[in-house]
Amino acid sequence: MPFQGDIGGGTRVRKSAFELTPIEVDKLRQAFAALRKLSVTDPADPRGWLQQANVHCWNCGGGGASVENIHGNYWFLPWHRAYLYFFEKILGKLVGDPDLALPYWDWDTRGRNVMPPPYVIPGDGSNSLFDTYRGVVPWQAMPASATSAEEMKRLLSLRDWASFMGGPAGSRRPGALEFGTHNRVHQWITDPGGRANCGVQDMGIFSTAGQDPIFFAHHANVDRLWDVWRSLGGEQRLPADAEFRQRTWTFYDENKRWVSISTDQILNNAGSLRYEYRRPSLVGRMDHGIAASHPLTGAMTPAPSKSVAQAPGAAQLLTSEPQTVSAPVLVSAELALFGAAPPSLEPTVRRLHIDGVALPPGGSTTVRVFVNLPDADERTPPSGPNYIGAFTVIPHHGSGHADVTRQDVAFELSTETEQVVPGVGAILVRLVPLAGEDMRPLGLTLEYQNVYVATE
Repeated sequence: MPFQGDIGGGTRVRKSAFELTPIEVDKLRQAFAALRKLSVTDPADPRGWLQQANVHCWNCGGGGASVENIHGNYWFLPWHRAYLYFFEKILGKLVGDPDLALPYWDWDTRGRNVMPPPYVIPGDGSNSLFDTYRGVVPWQAMPASATSAEEMKRLLSLRDWASFMGGPAGSRRPGALEFGTHNRVHQWITDPGGRANCGVQDMGIFSTAGQDPIFFAHHANVDRLWDVWRSLGGEQRLPADAEFRQRTWTFYDENKRWVSISTDQILNNAGSLRYEYRRPSLVGRMDHGIAASHPLTGAMTPAPSKSVAQAPGAAQLLTSEPQTVSAPVLVSAELALFGAAPPSLEPTVRRLHIDGVALPPGGSTTVRVFVNLPDADERTPPSGPNYIGAFTVIPHHGSGHADVTRQDVAFELSTETEQVVPGVGAILVRLVPLAGEDMRPLGLTLEYQNVYVATE
């Protein structure tokens, strides 16, 4: 049946997991306990714990080639928003509280880059929010650079949807929110040292990630940051193509009805989905002074030009040692013809592309990227105009699966980085494999195909 909008009841308020009252923590644990119990008493009920976890598995590779993957493209954010919405409604139904709201884990707030206490204390089966497969311990902090103020500023300063959200369907190009902090948090929870080079269930592998309750708090924060980013630029922060707006997905709702919902229906979360986010009481790291206006203004932006895409080259190998690559600076056909972007063309951005990134089955790692800084290594601070960002690879399945998923990573050049990248010619790109905050991973074998800068 088609989604009719969330009618009846008030607006659910999602709060930081660090700011829940004891009563709210108890109600949340009751809801997750009921969800887990349902998987035992009625395994066929689509609202049960494992059934719900498998919804994510099915849509991120578990359904096979016939099911479009919601990772690695602009479906990532809207699909997860819909998933969390129906999951939240099921939790409320199971405990008779339609106002129950999922909390978010605001790892971007100063001092909150540790696991929220309700999810780790007590650390045993009596706590329905606990998961035995985590590698972190209470109060262990993730690497500071993963969620630093500078990292959040770089993310929220991105100028168009393709950089932030990812490329169109079928592009195998994740957005910066996905391949950056989102993936890094997934990896850190199960492998805090980052030296294993392989995904570890639950959170460290996409097919099992939904089996850890922290998944939903993590993704609630990802969803919140999407709202923050959109608030800085308005409707031009969304793709204009009809495919994006009209795409539908189906989920079981709290009454076990098979409901179809479109992207267009989930964009206004406070209106059609009836939930909103309460700002953290502490000064969060998203408060970085970015103005609520942006050079890329106007109507919703179209998909980036594909004319600059490079044919797959021979696979290059990155091991545990940092590597320097010479990357051509390409000019789009429009700029080559006019010498500058004519007024009739959409504003452009320049991106550094690293295409065809792949690890062996089950592989996982993080790589920092610098430009024109050939001596950078794992101890080089991830800051300044020469640092362009980092990407983390998370496997869709464990090492027992033979499939290898390639992805194309693209970094939008910031205003500061533009000053050290020429308009034509070539630049030096420094790839620095990373474990933890400042160590090298062990036995890394990462493939990539092309590295180049393109104006789009």
